[in-house]
Amino acid sequence: MTRHNRRTLHAALIGALAVTSLGITAVPASAKSSLTFAAGPRSVGRGGLVHATGKATDDNASYNKVCVQRRWGTGAWRTVKCSKPVRHAGGTVNTGVRAALRGHLYLRAVLFEGRSPNDKHPRTHSVSRTVTVTVH
Repeated sequence: MTRHNRRTLHAALIGALAVTSLGITAVPASAKSSLTFAAGPRSVGRGGLVHATGKATDDNASYNKVCVQRRWGTGAWRTVKCSKPVRHAGGTVNTGVRAALRGHLYLRAVLFEGRSPNDKHPRTHSVSRTVTVTVH
């Protein structure tokens, strides 16, 4: 290998490293969030109590709150209880839901983002898996 070829190869290698390092530093930072949800028992008698817990973490700049929602059969989702809106956090909510009707009770947790603590129309950031409780 000649001296000229080595210099060309060396310059190409340095250029590739520079482009790669610029590409890595140009990646925007992203907010990290998580949402967990648990409910039980999975089978209760009519009038029984189902305990539901939702926990969320989020490091974005908005006011976040986590809510537990319920639905009977194919009806609409209704909010049962929410945590207080907190900036740069998520929150935790614990609640009991009475199984008033026979059939299937569906429960989930939702993480909402608002622009202020009193935002009347926060946007949905994430939704947990749905837990099905059989009411007999």
